[in-house]
Amino acid sequence: MISLADLLRQRRLLLSVTVFMVLAGIFSWQTMPRQEDPSLTEFIGQIVAPYPGADAEKVERLVLEPLEEYLLEVEGIVKLTSKIRANVAIIVIEMETYLDLDAAWDDVREAIRKARHDFPQGVPEPIFNDHVFGDQESVILALTGSDDLLLLTAAAEKLKLEFQGWPGIAKVLLVGDPGEQITVTYDQKRARQTGLTPAHLVNQLARRSRVMAAGSLNVQGLNVTLRPTTEFESLEEIFTTPILLPSGATIPLGEIAGLQQTPLQPANERMRYCGKSAVGVSLIFREGVDVVAQGETIRLRLAEIRANFSPLKIEKVFFQPERVAERLQGLQNSLLQGIAIVTLVLVVLMGFRLGLLVSAVVPLVLFVSVAVFALGGGVLHQISIASLVLALGMLVDNAVVVAENIQWRLDQGEKAAAATVKAVAELAKPLAGATGTTLAAFIPMLMAQGKTADFTRSIPIVIMLTLTVSYLIALLVTPILSQMVLRKRSRPQGDRLERLAGGLSALALNHSKKALVVVLLLVLLCGLGAGRVERQFFPGADRNQFLVDLLLPEGSHFGVSERLSQRLESALLAQSQVASTVAFVGRGAPRFFYNILPRPNAPNLAQLVVTTVALADVMDLMVWTRQWLKREIPEVVAVVKQLEQGPPVKAPVEIHCQGHDLESLRLASEAVMAAMRSIPGTLDVRTTLGRGAPSLDIIIDDAAAARNGLNRDSVAMALLRQTYGVPIGFYRAQKDPVPIVLRSLAGEESDIADLAAVDVTPSGNTRFSSRSQNPLPLAGISRLELNWKPAALEHRNGRRVVTVSAQLATGVPFSKVFAPLKVKLDGLALPSGVEVTYGGELEGSGKANLAMLSVLPWGIMLLLGILLAEFNSFRRLIIIMVTVPLAAAGVVPGLLISGQPFGFMSMLGVIALIGIVVNNAIVLLDVIDTRRQAGDCLITALETAVARRIRPILLTSITTIVGLLPLAFSNTSLWPPLAWAMISGLLASTFLTLLVVPSMYRLLFSRQHSGMVAGSM
Repeated sequence: MISLADLLRQRRLLLSVTVFMVLAGIFSWQTMPRQEDPSLTEFIGQIVAPYPGADAEKVERLVLEPLEEYLLEVEGIVKLTSKIRANVAIIVIEMETYLDLDAAWDDVREAIRKARHDFPQGVPEPIFNDHVFGDQESVILALTGSDDLLLLTAAAEKLKLEFQGWPGIAKVLLVGDPGEQITVTYDQKRARQTGLTPAHLVNQLARRSRVMAAGSLNVQGLNVTLRPTTEFESLEEIFTTPILLPSGATIPLGEIAGLQQTPLQPANERMRYCGKSAVGVSLIFREGVDVVAQGETIRLRLAEIRANFSPLKIEKVFFQPERVAERLQGLQNSLLQGIAIVTLVLVVLMGFRLGLLVSAVVPLVLFVSVAVFALGGGVLHQISIASLVLALGMLVDNAVVVAENIQWRLDQGEKAAAATVKAVAELAKPLAGATGTTLAAFIPMLMAQGKTADFTRSIPIVIMLTLTVSYLIALLVTPILSQMVLRKRSRPQGDRLERLAGGLSALALNHSKKALVVVLLLVLLCGLGAGRVERQFFPGADRNQFLVDLLLPEGSHFGVSERLSQRLESALLAQSQVASTVAFVGRGAPRFFYNILPRPNAPNLAQLVVTTVALADVMDLMVWTRQWLKREIPEVVAVVKQLEQGPPVKAPVEIHCQGHDLESLRLASEAVMAAMRSIPGTLDVRTTLGRGAPSLDIIIDDAAAARNGLNRDSVAMALLRQTYGVPIGFYRAQKDPVPIVLRSLAGEESDIADLAAVDVTPSGNTRFSSRSQNPLPLAGISRLELNWKPAALEHRNGRRVVTVSAQLATGVPFSKVFAPLKVKLDGLALPSGVEVTYGGELEGSGKANLAMLSVLPWGIMLLLGILLAEFNSFRRLIIIMVTVPLAAAGVVPGLLISGQPFGFMSMLGVIALIGIVVNNAIVLLDVIDTRRQAGDCLITALETAVARRIRPILLTSITTIVGLLPLAFSNTSLWPPLAWAMISGLLASTFLTLLVVPSMYRLLFSRQHSGMVAGSM
């Protein structure tokens, strides 16, 4: 078996492997896939269950409830949330992320299949999408320059073909596609004059718009297909097609009906860019593609083809590659600044040769780690790059300890080769234990499951990888570099540090109990101050963009949503701080940002994305927008909000009122809204329970209808012809089939009073005969009754729910609002049968913390196991573990002084701190035990240990702190809480550890014989 000394003699091999890995890391850094944020696990699915013609309550009873009954039996479903409107139910499924999701989604499909047997006859098959969060629309372009939506759509289709099939592009979709239809409009009076009923017209046109096979002939060995003209070949052919009248004569369709080629009616979605009509084209990149490089290719292609679309314009609405390049460049600059600052600190504090040697280890470790990270499929994004910045200070620790030990031995007169071998032999085990305990601190973060864990997964992966590489480099490469660079010093540096070490050790040894009491009081004081630290799950995104949701009452017409959003757009575009606006009506914005929640099929919704000239303009413009909305359209519930970092949360404050009785839910939600509005700091308070919507019920006299050869289907068909139109076939002369519908001239704009005169004809009457009946007015067989019904309902895990939500004012953390709100809610007398639960940030942070706590025992077990394996002593274990609260308590002053909230990112900083503090305690205890084994008395061993280890401990802390400074002062909102938590914790815990470890060691081992070290309790 090769010895350590033999391995260190393989200098050429070790250096060659290191250089090769560094070069691989540099190459990987240039070629790795890049994106702004991590991809989230596909744990959310969506079901769209249509039931045309049914009101919300009927959709709930006949479609949603059977679906939920089977879905709730599927193992692994965490949450079912359903939105029910007239004609459709939309169900969002949240799965446990630790499952085999492919198998889980198959179980969902099976549940849908079973539920369909319980649906009423004729209900269409639900549409299931298990890729809701998989498709981030990285590039969204808009075609503008005309108010003709069909012209814009044709140009968008042309642009779509430009990018379809490109390497690296998975999908190309249209956004704000208005659809298309051909509408045949008939005049009921004119139809009566000719004796032609709408049913006759429908049947004649339908028979002329079919594709039918007619066989083929064998002609001299060739297969000749027979193709009768069974469908319309042009719009002119439709317009001139002859229509048979009851008299036997024929007239062109154009004499009794109009013909229009229009967007789909009624409209389902629209898009506008900077107040202009637009149709968008979104590009979805394949997994693992380099977003920045792909974006540059797209940009060049757009420059080439813009002229082909003139006079229309191609606008870049959202262009993620530019933001990715900007974000990653900022983090790369932070990394370079961190390396430069760490190098400067090391050279200043360690001397030129020793400092330069340890500084050289930094790029070696970073690039080797990048090479391994890339080999494992890693992606460069803001989390992975920032993790490298976080690791800067920690990765030099092992190299500092090894280089310091070698330099100390050289200063004692040892030969270079012997000094390196002895240093590595002495430090391999304690450094392994110290590195192992630091790795153990990150185990809970690595093993945790859930949305938040997926978002931050790269932090433990990158830091654990970097620390492992730093350990190997410290033992195998640093000794070789030390032999090449280090020399015996005539006057060893460190007098000031030695005097500091002497003062600390004297305080710890002479006043052990007093020192521990003072430390305990400081920890308690910090604990009391923790109550003043604000709490925030995740900060807002640092983008010069914000969202405005216009939430009209459920049941509002699409056209109203469009008109009001146009008013807001015009007002915003008049502001000098606004660079652009893009509006989506009838749906939410596409997933241009990684945690945008899809919101389809919402005619009462208009969502605007406002881009400001500068990031500093966002907050002021949000305040202005709220004021304008309150003044100009107070009847609309409007939500003005920033884009949020981290996993998606619908609103920071959410209260769910669950029950069955709608009246009880209404009363409960009104009480909760009143309580929420009374809390300072809440904005845009709203509820999901609308006022309802009018329903004009047609009460049919079945006996009268039967006497006239009519039935309920005849009435429904007559009303459909009057309003939306009856499908009569497809026009297939274009790329995609275009539906042809027959409807009245007025369509949706028909007056209620005119409905009584709508002609009803037997739906089965397909040809003229002597027995053909004259049409009968609707009033002859029915009466109209106006009712008020729920426009929309919501379910949560199979129960009706009404959610009350609120945004937070700028600078107001969630904790400041939640505490007084909970007191008020606890004092409410809610109706019987209503249960209140909490969502929003509380639910998100609770799940994230629970996910971490559920795997925390594994990290603790591993940490304790490593410590017991190394020291085989419970008393030493206690000494080390006492340093943990020192790190946690030290976080509080930094957050208070910097004004940063405590949230998930700050908690990650605490976890990283634990590893560093435990590491410091281990290397300190190791020297104490080594000196005692060499025969030193307890006091001498403690003094020597503090003197020997104060430099590596301080250097690790200082380099970590200075490495974090670029993140602490960065203009991003995500990293300062974590950076300040670590900086403050390190400043406090480093000095406290140098006091606590010697003090506790003296108290716990003062009666023990100096030689009895190993294996002691």
